[in-house]
Amino acid sequence: MSYAPSLFGDNAPAPLHTPASTDAAFQARSLLDLLYDGFFMLFLLKNGRAPDSASEFSTKIQEFLSDFERGAKKLNIAAEDVYAAKFAYCAAVDEMVLSSQFKIRADWERRPLQLVLFGEQLAGEKFFQYLEECRAQGAARLQSLEVFHMCLLLGFQGKYLLEGPEKLAYLTARLGDEIAHMKGKRAAFAPHWPLPDQIAHRLKREVPVWAIGAVFALVALLGYLGLNTYLKDKTLQALAPYSQVIKVGPESANLTISLP
Repeated sequence: MSYAPSLFGDNAPAPLHTPASTDAAFQARSLLDLLYDGFFMLFLLKNGRAPDSASEFSTKIQEFLSDFERGAKKLNIAAEDVYAAKFAYCAAVDEMVLSSQFKIRADWERRPLQLVLFGEQLAGEKFFQYLEECRAQGAARLQSLEVFHMCLLLGFQGKYLLEGPEKLAYLTARLGDEIAHMKGKRAAFAPHWPLPDQIAHRLKREVPVWAIGAVFALVALLGYLGLNTYLKDKTLQALAPYSQVIKVGPESANLTISLP
């Protein structure tokens, strides 16, 4: 991105360094990368940074999203993924503003992004409808699924606002697991920063499976022998008082006379 949407109008402070500005080798590879600055803006909104003007803020976000669409086109990302990601992001921005106490809230209610860009008023429902459609198509929609997941991680609730946090937390965790499975592994915290060779080699060391199996077998055998001995001793102790209950009487003397 060439810039991040400003929350402070012309008096905006210098933006924090981003991968795009600090690492010349960094290149956006996904919709999530293209929306990096936008999600940083959402983070600022979540932490109480209020925009100065609703109209100016909306215009700058629309310019940002136009830049986002151009970047996605250069990466040859499917149009349906771009549309779904853009819708999800706008829904997240709308909810963040409308659930706040910002002075622009009243103006934003009249012209939210979902209405301006999509003609929608029910983004809280549509967000999850589009999400389920993307989940149903699996890895083919990974690009947009990552954007939906980030919106949820940043606090988007939509229709789940009145249903309690448990269902939404489960959905968010489940979606994260699905994305990790599609990628074949969980992404690192900083995917563009590889581990040093020495650390990577240490992490790759694994205990042989047969060694783990042998340890478990030994533990099981020792547990069985110990339990068997314990139960045998307890049984003998419990039956000891009854050992003299039944006694065999003394044998009677027998005399045998043989006649010639």
